[in-house]
Amino acid sequence: MKNKVFFTLLIVFFSVSLHSKVIVSSLFSDHGVIQRGIPIKVWGWASPSEKITVDFVGKTLETVADSKGDWSVTFPAQKVGEPKTLKITGENTLVIKDLLFGEVWVASGQSNMEWSLKKIIDGDLEPLLAKDKQLRILKVNNRGSQTPQKDIDGSWTITNENSVKDCSAVGYYFARDLRRALGVPVGLIVNAWGGSAAEAWVPRETLESDPRYHTYLKLYDRIVANYNYELADRKKLFDKAKKTGKFPSRKPKQTDPRYSQLRPANLWNSRIYPLLNYGIKGVIWYQGETNANKNRSYDYRYLPPVLIKTWRDRWGLGEFPFYWSQLTNFDKKEESQGANSWTEIRESMTLTKQNVANTGQAITTDLGEARDIHPRRKLEVARRLLRWALSKNYGYDLVSQSPEFLNYKVQTNKVLIILDQKVKTLDVKDVLGFSVAGKDQRFMPAQAKINGKHILVWHEDISNPLAVRYNWENDPKGNVISKIDLPLTPFRTDSWKLNSQITD
Repeated sequence: MKNKVFFTLLIVFFSVSLHSKVIVSSLFSDHGVIQRGIPIKVWGWASPSEKITVDFVGKTLETVADSKGDWSVTFPAQKVGEPKTLKITGENTLVIKDLLFGEVWVASGQSNMEWSLKKIIDGDLEPLLAKDKQLRILKVNNRGSQTPQKDIDGSWTITNENSVKDCSAVGYYFARDLRRALGVPVGLIVNAWGGSAAEAWVPRETLESDPRYHTYLKLYDRIVANYNYELADRKKLFDKAKKTGKFPSRKPKQTDPRYSQLRPANLWNSRIYPLLNYGIKGVIWYQGETNANKNRSYDYRYLPPVLIKTWRDRWGLGEFPFYWSQLTNFDKKEESQGANSWTEIRESMTLTKQNVANTGQAITTDLGEARDIHPRRKLEVARRLLRWALSKNYGYDLVSQSPEFLNYKVQTNKVLIILDQKVKTLDVKDVLGFSVAGKDQRFMPAQAKINGKHILVWHEDISNPLAVRYNWENDPKGNVISKIDLPLTPFRTDSWKLNSQITD
């Protein structure tokens, strides 16, 4: 009995000791970058009512942890300067060194954003050139969760050969070249997960408020509810094959759907919610492949605006810039200019850019690979995203927007397309990528002629054309570009029903 009491008291002692230690968010670690020009919130956890003293940027602030153990203090905005040390004192003392003030961007999305530097063209060369001590990277590693998480799994690292090999290639190039242009410290928070659905990055209550997403919510609720049975079946089949000597090519991948990147709200709770107090300049985004399937592509035109608004509202930093890469060319089997999944996702992205303030997209239909969903030309993607940031947020005189469709006029047996800027062709004089249809809605490859901002489109067998589409394929081969070689944005003049269009 005495031994039981002793061990019980020992456990209580260690529990109290553990809770009495003051903790700060992992976003504040050695070598971090803090967004300049806005108030700096520093926060963490301690024992309830524990007195906390925070020394930073020449100021000392005191606070007391609340009944849940949460504490925070806010320092005034800072300019770029010498590295600073953050000291936090409670029952214990934390010292965080080499903190810089500069520009902080979040790189988020799925595998094409996550795709590492070592996997791209010159992936063995680029890390050797990464020697910038004022470019810092933080990679978020949290698994999915249905409840909001307080902290992240990750810490800041200085850019060097080893630290960048597994860094997002798009994110790294964007941050590296931003730092070169601005000459100030840059921090990149890499927060991407391959195969993630856009619904996973949005709060569940937000999705529940829109009937469009009820089907997906119910689907994943069923998957989670049946998980144990499905797992048992997969194990049983593998074990049976093993006993008979008929080995499967590999053991079934047993991803727990409760924590996966597909489950609605999982990544909002685990990877966005813990960041909301940390100052950022903006977000770059590369996602959409997972949503490009039957009955979900069309609704993507509603989802990114909701995602962007939610992030902005909850971050409390106003309409911060949000830029994304449109899906590249991929999947050669789709040769028709009829409706298909990737074209619908691209159109949804364009509509978001046109309707949501302080957003922009990099058109990348010339950078993909028909047989690989992970194209290697990430530098060009990053540079096109960077054009938006430099021109819209940092005052550089740069063109950022690809040419876009404005209007059209049917002229007897031809259609005049009107764009927002002058264009030309790449590689050959022939204008490629256009198709035209009559009342039967069957699109045929068209001829076209460019005259500045105008393109005349026709097909010799269609006497009464009604609609024109450009690069309306999963793997388009259009060659119309701007004067500075940015590709023409895919478009359609019609409003005919699309394959995944259930509503509207």
